[in-house]
Amino acid sequence: MTKETFLLLFVLGAAALAVWVAQRLPGLAPRSLRAAAVHLGLAVVIGSTLAPVMRIVPGQPALPALLTALFAIALPALTYMLLAGMWLLMLVAGGNPLARNR
Repeated sequence: MTKETFLLLFVLGAAALAVWVAQRLPGLAPRSLRAAAVHLGLAVVIGSTLAPVMRIVPGQPALPALLTALFAIALPALTYMLLAGMWLLMLVAGGNPLARNR
């Protein structure tokens, strides 16, 4: 598997987790644009600090350390960034349509 294929599958996996969280836990979604903007700002900060944080995992470039950095740091961070964007789009589109079905 090439790096590009792995990256694509990794991001698609994070997106699937974000959709799952949005559907499974609609109560976590922000109720106002201000709260959504705070989540989006936090996601931008997390995204900008993700690369330096990934580098501090000891033992890299060994495979166990790399997998730990990817799945313990990058996956949750990327999932949250995608989730914050989804929440903002759901609010702009007219509320949380996932919460109405429950």
